[in-house]
Amino acid sequence: MPVYTFHLCSGATSRPIKTSRSEFPDRLSALAEANRIGFAMVRSRVGREACQLRSRLDVRDESNLPVARLLLADLLQRIT
Repeated sequence: MPVYTFHLCSGATSRPIKTSRSEFPDRLSALAEANRIGFAMVRSRVGREACQLRSRLDVRDESNLPVARLLLADLLQRIT
């Protein structure tokens, strides 16, 4: 199964989310997990800070190439 990682990105900086390297059967499953992680971040107090809401969550494949991107501000709009 392909391995995907999740990275919190703000501007030009990117940092992997701890223990986020996971196997998923396909890209769609990895994107579903990214949504779960992103919603959890937005719901947390840290996720509501302005700097965090300008951030994005990238899903990267085994080659460390981005295959999907979620904007945290978009996720916040979906839950409010």
